[in-house]
Amino acid sequence: MRFVVIRHAQSANNLLWAQTGTSAGRHHDPELTELGHTQAKRLAEAVADGVLPWRITHVHTSLMTRAVQTATPLADVLDLPLLGHMEAHEIGGVFIEDDEGVRTPHPGAAAEQLMAASTRLVLPPGAGPDGWYTKPYEGEGSDARARALVAGLREQHGDDDVVALLTHGAFFQHLFRALLGIDGMTGWVTKHNTAISLFEDQPEHGGVSARAVDWMPHLTPDLVSE
Repeated sequence: MRFVVIRHAQSANNLLWAQTGTSAGRHHDPELTELGHTQAKRLAEAVADGVLPWRITHVHTSLMTRAVQTATPLADVLDLPLLGHMEAHEIGGVFIEDDEGVRTPHPGAAAEQLMAASTRLVLPPGAGPDGWYTKPYEGEGSDARARALVAGLREQHGDDDVVALLTHGAFFQHLFRALLGIDGMTGWVTKHNTAISLFEDQPEHGGVSARAVDWMPHLTPDLVSE
């Protein structure tokens, strides 16, 4: 089985951080910026032009708005359903942060809003008219969630499938470890907006190889952002 793990394009919160160095004024579920939409379009065009070593057979996405918006042009060029996944969200989940730094869960975008972003989107059970995020603020537990997500994708798909997963920069740290079987890691793996990471099962060696990490063949230097 092969995994194409992609971080979402630049969001309004990413831009806020780049401009101010703080999260003051952040949105709980930001949309893409103009640059972000350009990055997502370039990603889809590059995949359509054959930049990947494999052809994607399934596209899964976090249900955070920025991920769905990034995944939409990719699913369109591949003519594939866009499979919403409730466990692929960023660490912390969807939350509102007050002036004292207290974080309160938010249900996220309603089903109608998400479907407006992509008519290809297939919502999982639990994503309804009042949103989809029903858990507490996730202070811990991202490692276990990443391992469960990878295990679930393996159970759902076959050995010959190529699964694209649109997700998030901080959660990617946990996915990276889950995919490669690393129990603990003190460092941080850089993951730019719309950067691609490729993982391939290698049963003959008893593990998984990372063929590319933070790869951006579709972006010129002026379009790169974190």
